[in-house]
Formats: sequence, C-alpha cells, structure tokens
Amino acid sequence: MKTQTMSVNEFMSGSYKNKEKKRNWKGVRRIGTSIAVPLIMAKPAFAASPEAIPVGATEYLGDKSLEILTHALDPLVDLMVALSFPISSVVVIGSCFFFMLGKSDRAWTGIQNGALGYVLIQIMPMLLKVLKEVGSAI
Repeated sequence: MKTQTMSVNEFMSGSYKNKEKKRNWKGVRRIGTSIAVPLIMAKPAFAASPEAIPVGATEYLGDKSLEILTHALDPLVDLMVALSFPISSVVVIGSCFFFMLGKSDRAWTGIQNGALGYVLIQIMPMLLKVLKEVGSAI
C-alpha cells in the first residue's frame, strides 16, 4: 500500500479524493456521430389526422374492470370455501365443551355462529355471481 501525505485541510474537505480525470473525446465524438447521423438522415414522419372511433370505451372499460375484479377474488373465495368446513367444525366442537362446563347458552350461541358462518361461506360464490349479473344488467 502506498503512503500518501496531505494536509489536515485536504483531508477534512475531502479534496484528496477528487482527482481530475481526462476524458477521451475521440470516443465521445465517435458515439455522438454514430447516434446523430441516423437521426439527421431520417425522414420526418407525421401522424395522421386524429379520428374518433366510436367503440364505446366506457362500456368496454367497465366490462373489463368488472371481469378483472370478479376473477381477482376467485382464489380467495376458493380458499375460504375449502377452509370453511374444518374451521366451523372446530368452532362447533369447541362450543360443545361449554355444555360440559354448564354454560349451555354460550354453547348454543357458538354452535349457531359456527353453522351460520359455514352456510354463508358456502353460498358466497353464488351470491357473487348474482351481484355480477345485477352489475352487468345496470
């Protein structure tokens, strides 16, 4: 390693790090000409006059966005439907333990909540299809 001596001012200001670099202007000139020549030689292109194409862009965008939103939720709905039975079974079995503890009101409430949650999750895909049909009818 080479030892370098400098003053405290140079060290504190950081000017010892900034060494002047010489640029190779020949390489820059070559690159500049190779980029500029095709641009100079190219013929200008003009856009055609703007035309309005009556496609019904709002209807198209509405249909596409509705389709994307409905299919974006499909993996989540499938996961919820697949997990609804095991989770509701655990809730119902856990509620049965409240019968053994003498808290029958809390047990019936837990069983009802577990069963209702299972049924609602199972019919959720049908409800989403109904909502999609209502949204497309409007």
